[in-house]
Amino acid sequence: MGWVVSFGTGCYFAFILYPSLNEIDDRLLRMRVLARSLRYYHPIYLFGLCLSFMTGAMMMTALKINLGASYFDKLLAPLGWKFLFVLLVFNVAAMQCFGQGLKLGRMAIGVIPGDIETQERYARKIRKTQIFNLGLILVTVYFGYRLHGVIGL
Repeated sequence: MGWVVSFGTGCYFAFILYPSLNEIDDRLLRMRVLARSLRYYHPIYLFGLCLSFMTGAMMMTALKINLGASYFDKLLAPLGWKFLFVLLVFNVAAMQCFGQGLKLGRMAIGVIPGDIETQERYARKIRKTQIFNLGLILVTVYFGYRLHGVIGL
């Protein structure tokens, strides 16, 4: 459920919302609309990531109990790769949401200085970051399926 929420909102942002903003001719208004959208989009996106992380952690805890001493022998390699990509997904999402997104939002409403070119540059960075993170999510899901094959689910 969490990956569906995060991947779905990521696809919506990168491939539906962002391109549809080009219909707004006023560049300043376009950035304000994007900034307002990010106020709702980023918490939903992060909620999906956190939900998937927590459910995965609970599943791994139960699996560790069931496998006992063979847990590390069977799962070290595939679980290590999955953890690496989960870490990358969270770091990229944090950069996007807490770094780029907040800065764009503050520039768009005039809290901090930022001309329209700077705001548009941040908007492009946010979209590129989102597309990159969607790829990382897919790789993470791939390693999750490999993990299911190792444990026989």
